[in-house]
Amino acid sequence: MEKMKRIILTITAFSVICFIQAQTGRIELNQMGIFSAFDNGQTKIYFNQDNLLKEITLAKTSAEKEYNVWRIQIYLGSGKNSRNIATSTKNNFKTKYPDVFTDLIYHSPYFKVQVGNFKSRIDAESFKRKIMGEYPKCFVISEVYKI
Repeated sequence: MEKMKRIILTITAFSVICFIQAQTGRIELNQMGIFSAFDNGQTKIYFNQDNLLKEITLAKTSAEKEYNVWRIQIYLGSGKNSRNIATSTKNNFKTKYPDVFTDLIYHSPYFKVQVGNFKSRIDAESFKRKIMGEYPKCFVISEVYKI
C-alpha cells in the first residue's frame, strides 16, 4: 500500500513539474512577429515552445537588412502585344548578354523588362551607356530588397 502511494505521488509530482515547465515557454505569437492573430479582445493564440526557438526567431528578424540594387529598365509597355514584345525583348537581351540578370515584370497594365543587379548607380549608368544604342529608351532604377 505504501509503495502504491509513492508511485501515485511520484506520478503526480512528475505531471505537475512537466505542466509548470511547459508553461514557461508560453508566449504570444503576435509578440514574436510570427503570427498576428485576430484579436477580438477575448481570443489569444498561444504557441508552446522552447525559449531557444524564440531567441532564434528574434535573431533572424533583427538580422534582416535592406539593400539597394540598381537596374536598367529596357522595356515598358502596355496593350495587346506588350507581353509578346516584353518576352521578345528579354530573350534578345539574354542572347546578347547571357551573364546579366534579366527579369520580366508585370504590374497591371504594364509589362517591364529590367536587367542587371548593380551595386552602385555608377555601374548601372556605365552599362546603360553600353546598351543605349540597342535600347534608346532605357533608364536606371533603384530597387530595395530585404534579406
